[in-house]
Amino acid sequence: MGSAAVFPVNMIRLCIDGDGDGLRGRAYNKMLLAPLLFVEYSEMLLRMDDLFETVGYPQAFHARRTFCGPGKLRGSICMPERMMEDREMNKQRGSRHTFDIIVQSRRQSSWQGLLMGPDRTSVKKFRSEMDLLECICRELCEDFAGAGGFYDK
Repeated sequence: MGSAAVFPVNMIRLCIDGDGDGLRGRAYNKMLLAPLLFVEYSEMLLRMDDLFETVGYPQAFHARRTFCGPGKLRGSICMPERMMEDREMNKQRGSRHTFDIIVQSRRQSSWQGLLMGPDRTSVKKFRSEMDLLECICRELCEDFAGAGGFYDK
């Protein structure tokens, strides 16, 4: 790739390091200086959703409800003093697989966006978190099959 990749604030670099009993890896966003670590699918989604809530982008179309007191309402993007540089984000790779996820909107309490490889060539659209997980699982299964896994015949 001739020029460095640019990472918008709604993009997550997902580095998959293992997928034995669940998905294990790291998620990077330029608004964070340290990665979000996760050991399963649900934890990955919850941590990413918390990131979007904290940053305020993409904004949710529905306010979160809470029964533990008043919730925080965000009206705009919360810009931190320091952000991870694009070149640092571009260096991050998973030992098993690497994905770039752009969440374009969060309508109907779900995510809509694009899933890409780190080279930005294979683009898949998703309309919900379940669509996103299905795309990720398919890619991981194809990699496993190509590596002589039990999917090969």
